[in-house]
Order: sequence, then C-alpha cells, then structure tokens
Amino acid sequence: MKQARNSTRCRPNMRRTTLAALLHAAASRLPSSSAFETHPPLSRIAVYPHLSTFTTSSLPTPRDRAAASTARCLVGRPNDVASTRRIEERESSDNDNNLGDVRRIFAISDLHTDSAINMQWLTDRCTTSGRDAANATPGPNDALIIAGDISHDLDILRESLSTIVDNLGCHVFFIPGNHEAWIGGQKMDGMGILDSFDKLQRVEGVCKDLGIHTTPKLVGSGSNGARAAWIVPIWSWYDGTLALPGCEDLCDGFGTWPWVDFTRCEWGEKYRGMMPSDDSSRTGNTGIGIDSRYQISGFERIPRGLAEEFASWNVPSIDKVRESIDNWEDASNLPGLITYSHFLPSKRTLPDWKVPSSDVFQRDEWLDHPVPEVSAKFAYVAGSQSIDDQIRSITPSQSVLTSTSTPDTSTDSQQLPRHIHVFGHSHRPKDFCYGGGRDVKKPIGQ
Repeated sequence: MKQARNSTRCRPNMRRTTLAALLHAAASRLPSSSAFETHPPLSRIAVYPHLSTFTTSSLPTPRDRAAASTARCLVGRPNDVASTRRIEERESSDNDNNLGDVRRIFAISDLHTDSAINMQWLTDRCTTSGRDAANATPGPNDALIIAGDISHDLDILRESLSTIVDNLGCHVFFIPGNHEAWIGGQKMDGMGILDSFDKLQRVEGVCKDLGIHTTPKLVGSGSNGARAAWIVPIWSWYDGTLALPGCEDLCDGFGTWPWVDFTRCEWGEKYRGMMPSDDSSRTGNTGIGIDSRYQISGFERIPRGLAEEFASWNVPSIDKVRESIDNWEDASNLPGLITYSHFLPSKRTLPDWKVPSSDVFQRDEWLDHPVPEVSAKFAYVAGSQSIDDQIRSITPSQSVLTSTSTPDTSTDSQQLPRHIHVFGHSHRPKDFCYGGGRDVKKPIGQ
C-alpha cells in the first residue's frame, strides 16, 4: 500500500548532541570532555509525525491480526516460555559486556529516515565530505546511542544503521521506538509479520546482523584515571501515567485522535485496552477518588499492561548492572550510568513541563501556544512513570542533584554512580538535572 508522507515533517536540525559530557554528568573522566550543546528555547509548536496522514483502509484490522496471531506464540508475554526464551536469547547473543576502547559517547533520536530529507542528512553527516570537526562526529573509539524511531520499514532501518556503521565505525546502541513496532501494508504482510512483537524481534535481527548493541555494555577501561560507564537500553511503552493534570477538557476527541500506533500496532487480545473502571491497576485510586485523567473518553485505546510487559524485559539487564556497581572493586572510581529509552520517563520530561523542578503543572503559563489540545493528548502516549521508577532503582543510593542546566561535578558526588538518561519520541530538545540524574533529549525530527 502506498502511504502518504506527513507533510508537516520539519527539516532536521543540523546540530547534534555529544554525550562527551558523560565525563562529568555520568561521573566519567574520559578524555576530550566538552559541554552539552546548548539549544535555544523553542517558541514554535512541536510537530508530532506519529499523527496519521496514512490511508489505512487496506490494512488488516486489529481483529483480523489478533485472530491470525492466536495461531502462534506471541513473543514477550510474561511467564511464557517464549518470553523467557526471548530474554535468554537477547542476553546470550551479545555476551561481550566490556567495550574498553570507547572514549566518547554521542546520542541522537528520532532519525525518521523514511523522510528523504532526513536520510540525506544522515548520509551527508556520515560521509567524509559532510562530517563536522572530529570532536563533533563519532569515530572508531566512540559510541553512538540512538533512542528509537529510525524507520518502520526494515529495509530503511538496515540502510540507515549500515550508513552509520560503515562510514563512522563507531559502536552503535539502539532501542526500538513506536515506529519500529508498526505493522501492516503489502510489504510487511508479504513478510508474514502479523503482530508488533514479531516485528520488534525482526528489528533485533537487523541489529544483530549489523553488530548493533541492544544489551548493556560497560564502556571505557576504568583505568589510568578514566571512569568507566554502563550503557543500558530500556524497553518501554506508554500507559497514560504522564497525562497532564487538569487538562482533561483538552482531550475531547481522544477516541478518534489519529495517532498512528492505534491502527498500526497489534499486541494481541491480552493487551487490549479497557476503561479504567474495568482495570483497578490504572485507576489511580488513592483512597480519595479515581484520577480523572484516566476517565477520558478513548482512554481504552492505550494498550493495557504493555508498559509493564516491556518493563519486565529490562529486569535481567538491570540486575546485572546493579550487581556490577554494587561489587565494583574501586569504590572511589565507580562507573557512571547511561540508560536510554525511546519513551519519556517522567512528567518532567514532557515538552510542555517547562520547569522540571516544579511538582505542579502551570497550565495557564506553560500551555501558551495555539494547540494546547495536542500537548494534552500527546502526554497520554508520551511514556510512563514506570520508566523513571525502574531506571532510578539501579543506583538508589546516589546523591541528589538540584535541577540546573549543568551537572554537579563536586568531589563528593564523583564518589557515587552518576546517571544520565537519554530518551526520544517528543521531538523537542530537553536537558536538565533532577533527583540525582540527568535527562537528555536531542532529536533530529524536530
């Protein structure tokens, strides 16, 4: 099926983010440190390319795909043999945990190379003629984190990753985004892809073929005064828990909102959404009434239990990294920690949560643009608070940083693991410190 491209796709920002400041922000003292690139505040409205301009009439319906998928075992269901096997295969396929040659770490997200403009940007940036100065481009002794959403097309995904690996020679880390979970259309139907779990497994197959890292790795030697760091991918999805408080009136029409995931992702009947009144785990009931954010019409479109399912996939990796840090021989030179997910980990990482240190959403001040209803609806599909809870559990004893534009680099705080979390999805840059960690978002698809 021919798909119409989103006409609102923005030209990519030509500046990229380097995590060379891992050297400070993740308590690392590797060579060639530099500050994070500073982006000016964005005054325009974010473009969300996940909103559909696709024609879906020829796609199989969710009922059709669900019926077909019941004939076989879906990958990744909790307590299933298939889920256990999947986790074991992921861990055993990438057994070399130490990448001692990595000196610098870069990050990017949302390449969206389905767009010819974005693919050209990537090609130009990765070839010799289009590279910036050496300190702004990953090389053979560097690592590049890509926090999801390269392409829903497996061929374009392979081409994009190959362009990076073949030309830059750096270590590449990747976690799929929601676009990678899309199915449907003549091409994917012809490949026999019937559900999004199957699609994600094929995405991992592409990564394995190209040597892309999808499991935790310890980077840096940790010797000669340099500090090592763990890079840890975090599987995730959204569950509505980041919905903006007091904005339910802006979500009228959520039940028909053209969010592409609702028509192009299929997880099976087990994860079919339902209204919160039928699901006590998502009512937000604190004893003083049900959270009204979860009562909007159309809330049942959000998959039920899927965020928890993906969180369960992270447990073996988190246990391994936590054990490594707890048993680190040199307590004065503990490794840093970089986790990365596609989806947003907390309400503070939302594009419209303009003051991350604030616990209260200032609706009148912060939704100061012409389409506040888009922001309110996007928050429901932005991510999950469970992501933040899970990544912070890795090093729960670390010191607390105040919210600031620069990380704390005091001597005392260097004694403890320091944490950066890289995320994607929202297409709006964000970089702040809060509660012992640093959250960073630097997309191409702005």
